[in-house]
Amino acid sequence: MTVINTNMGALHARQYSARAELFVNKALERLSSGKRVNQAADDAAGLAVASKMTSQMLGMRAAVRNTQDGISLVQTAESGIKSISNMLLRIRELAVQMENGVYTSRDRDNAQMEANALMQQIDKIAETSKFNGVNLLDGSYNKQIRAGNTNAEVINVYIDNMATTNIAKIEAFANEKAVNGVSNAAGNQQVTSFEAGQVSVNTSLFSDAFKEIFKDDGLGSFDFTSTASTGGDNTLFNIDKKTGEITSKAALDFENPTDTAGSGSAAGNNIYDIEVTYNARDGSSHIEVIHLTITNKADSYLSNVDLTSPVTAARSIELLDKALIEASASQSKLGALQNRMQYTINNLTQAAMHTEMALGRIVDADFSNETMMLAKHQILSQAATAMLAQANKSKQSVLALLQ
Repeated sequence: MTVINTNMGALHARQYSARAELFVNKALERLSSGKRVNQAADDAAGLAVASKMTSQMLGMRAAVRNTQDGISLVQTAESGIKSISNMLLRIRELAVQMENGVYTSRDRDNAQMEANALMQQIDKIAETSKFNGVNLLDGSYNKQIRAGNTNAEVINVYIDNMATTNIAKIEAFANEKAVNGVSNAAGNQQVTSFEAGQVSVNTSLFSDAFKEIFKDDGLGSFDFTSTASTGGDNTLFNIDKKTGEITSKAALDFENPTDTAGSGSAAGNNIYDIEVTYNARDGSSHIEVIHLTITNKADSYLSNVDLTSPVTAARSIELLDKALIEASASQSKLGALQNRMQYTINNLTQAAMHTEMALGRIVDADFSNETMMLAKHQILSQAATAMLAQANKSKQSVLALLQ
């Protein structure tokens, strides 16, 4: 059918030309942006997945920065504790030196002044060590480091209080030497001691009567004996048969006394009845009845370090040993946290990288494919335009019928 108003060939050519032009523009857009998905219409499902992946990737990158800040915080705290440990070592060195019996009270006072100065510096470090204005070593730091994209991915960081009034808490020392009490009589020799893991009583605390005998003959032997109500607690102690030193077999705790009734005292009143017989070489013997009273001891801390006497220096060594153990434990804990955070950073970095790779496979444009499609549709667009021209020209034959 020969018609003019409806040019079927031109209509088809125009349709394919418009379609080719659409694909050309799409290819140009992708090649210009470098992305396959530039709007939701390009790939609605892919865009939804890409949005979630982008959120996850950005969260992990922020978590990496958080964790790096956490490592810096831990390193700052560990540096402060290391300085404190060095000072503790110096104070302990002074304590060992002052336990010797060759120093005057003036020498001990000088050592105490140095120890006091070092302990003041320990407190100053504990008080002023900060990271970004946050206190680290005063016991107040107990927070979380966000180390992941989700709320569950956190690392708890607690840093111990390193003040001298807080570390090295000791209720009872490991060893205590008894001291003279009120009475000084062989039948009622009173001595006292703080509660301790082991309490010892040496012959320097025995009565003057014993010392006179021992002065004449110091090569006899010692042994536990029991006369009437005395010596009821002998089984709780050991005695050195040559030196006569008495040591408790177990801890003597003020709150939980283990003494038995003796010398008119009720059981469990922290008075231990011990009877010792000294056997001289000439066959004579001397009986010493000792009443050891255990007294309560308040908790001691590093701030209680006292180098003014050999006895207090010995106690101070025990305090300092515990303080060094606690400082080392704190350093080890912070070191473990630092390693944990570093492994977390490694994991987050790898996860973020693979997430970004997966995101790229969804949204990035394949330049090889897009340039191929651009060339194809450019050719189709040109061909459609040429065919539209041919279709328009073909209708000119209708004029021959009108001549």
